[in-house]
Amino acid sequence: MKLPRAYEEQEHVPAPVDPTHFISLDYAEPSPIMIGFQKAWRSLKRMLKIGAVLALVGAYPAAVVLSSHINDKPIDIPAEQSWAVPGIAVAIHKIARELEGAGWASNRPVWHPQARLTALPAWQSGTAEALSQHMQLISELAPYEGAPDSDLAAAARLLTEVSGEPMRPRLTAAAEALNRFDTRASRGLAMRPMPEEIMPQELALFAGWAAEDRAALSDQINALQEGGGWPASKDDITAFYRAKARAHVAHEMFAANADKAYNLSNTAILVAADRAETAWGRAAEMKPILVSNQSDSAVLNPNHLASMAYFLLEAEVASRHLIELMAPPAADEVIEETSVAQTDEAAEVALP
Repeated sequence: MKLPRAYEEQEHVPAPVDPTHFISLDYAEPSPIMIGFQKAWRSLKRMLKIGAVLALVGAYPAAVVLSSHINDKPIDIPAEQSWAVPGIAVAIHKIARELEGAGWASNRPVWHPQARLTALPAWQSGTAEALSQHMQLISELAPYEGAPDSDLAAAARLLTEVSGEPMRPRLTAAAEALNRFDTRASRGLAMRPMPEEIMPQELALFAGWAAEDRAALSDQINALQEGGGWPASKDDITAFYRAKARAHVAHEMFAANADKAYNLSNTAILVAADRAETAWGRAAEMKPILVSNQSDSAVLNPNHLASMAYFLLEAEVASRHLIELMAPPAADEVIEETSVAQTDEAAEVALP
């Protein structure tokens, strides 16, 4: 079989010659502009990769920092809101802050950034405990048929943290119970304790908080001095912010009642009340960026725990002094003053 003619070898076909412009490309050099663009593109890709890695590594710590928001601003009750008991208004606004703000940190899952926090959980725990004890006090001052008011007692129980139980439903129910009591009190359907009656009792409660928190702070300070603590341990932060939370509740409750009290007319009582409010305000306003519990020989950093303990001591002393001034005079003192006045009056009459 013979191949087609097209497949036969052709001996005299000349080899193809490369065009002149192909030959000139062998000696061409890349453009400097294009080389610059290539280097810039490679650098940009490298930076994007490094930035993505840094973002993934730093996003979680940044989320931890941003999620730690402690709202310690003074409670401002709008003028259009009418409350029968000032302390109820403060409690409801404090609960609303935690519900609408950062959320309850201790109920977060382990992967949540707030699960790594120490200051916010201590602040919220101290706030709930202080509100619970204060509502329990008011419930005893507003009894119904010989027993503490049911709504206030329920609110005090709901404000107590229960391990493993979500706090948001408890806070919501507590706020509703407090609102029910205040509505009943404003309509005369529940006993309405007056600020003059609440203040001496709550000042004694606040002074007890100050003594307890000073003891806890002292334990942390002494643990560092004995070599058993750290300059900024979790226990230090917990003790500091728990004390701060209770001081904030004390300051806001006292300020709300003092603004509505009618017996703060005596000059000595007014001065003592202003001193107590200022002392509680100093403790409530302390908000260092990093809590420091340095030793006595530290030169640069302060000891925030010692400062807080000092402010609490001032608040405790001022509170107890105000309690003494607000206490009614004893019966024998009234009798003695009356007899002295009668004697002076008789002497004046006898004079010619």
